[in-house]
Amino acid sequence: MNNGQFFPKVADVMTREVITITSDSTVRQAKEIMRLNCISGMPVVDQEKVLIGIISVADIIRVMEENDLDAKVSKIMTTNPVFLREQDTVGQALSANRQYKYGRFPVLDEKSRVVGILTASDIVARLAQLLKIDQVEEHDESKGPKDFTMQTIDFHIHGMNFEKAGEAASTIKKILTDLGLRKTVIRRAAIAAYDAEMNVVIHAYEGRLIAHITPEDVTIKAMDIGPGIEDISLAMQPGYSTAPDQIRRMGFGAGMGLPNIKKSADEFSIESSPRGTTLVIKILVE
Repeated sequence: MNNGQFFPKVADVMTREVITITSDSTVRQAKEIMRLNCISGMPVVDQEKVLIGIISVADIIRVMEENDLDAKVSKIMTTNPVFLREQDTVGQALSANRQYKYGRFPVLDEKSRVVGILTASDIVARLAQLLKIDQVEEHDESKGPKDFTMQTIDFHIHGMNFEKAGEAASTIKKILTDLGLRKTVIRRAAIAAYDAEMNVVIHAYEGRLIAHITPEDVTIKAMDIGPGIEDISLAMQPGYSTAPDQIRRMGFGAGMGLPNIKKSADEFSIESSPRGTTLVIKILVE
């Protein structure tokens, strides 16, 4: 990231306010805590905040089927859970995400105390903050953009390469700023490019991001080789969740998908197959 000069650590991107529960609490209490906080799982800790287990929505659903909500958390929690350390790299964190398919990981300090929680969405959001993707430098817009012909920028993106994550979006933002485009155009293009780039880094094996910049519009095309999107219509719905209906009624489940990219664009298209995904994002200059 930042031209390879900074390799982010888990401590840089994790959420530090962690909701936890003790092993002597009841499953009923755990269910209510997760419902009120709209989370799908949480670490189980001792009095010193040392990690001893994980409890998830799936565990609670199983106990509900057995009509045993007054059971202790210690009875149903997963012991020896997978965790991350503060000094692990973001790349290691996403490798764990791919390997284990967990939605979140507890983060431990050197004494095995829970000091954070990490999800893939945390990584995307925190890296955007570190790169200041949505911040555009003040410049005089009254004269309009500089005179220029079409410019094309082509980036090769490697899956899981967080050393250069955000480099394409940052470069596009700088070029648009140098051309004197309006701040709203620059910001929308930078956000769309960043989200498209991160989709490739996190979900695909490799890909390309190509930006065509003309006096009329900025067109960003992201093409990846990867597993693709199983149901595009569902993935494009704001707040869409893969959580079953029973879990949603309990207040669990978090929205996911591509609506934020579409929201930044004047024109947007997406195609996907088991071989990969292609996004085309157009933002009008005027």
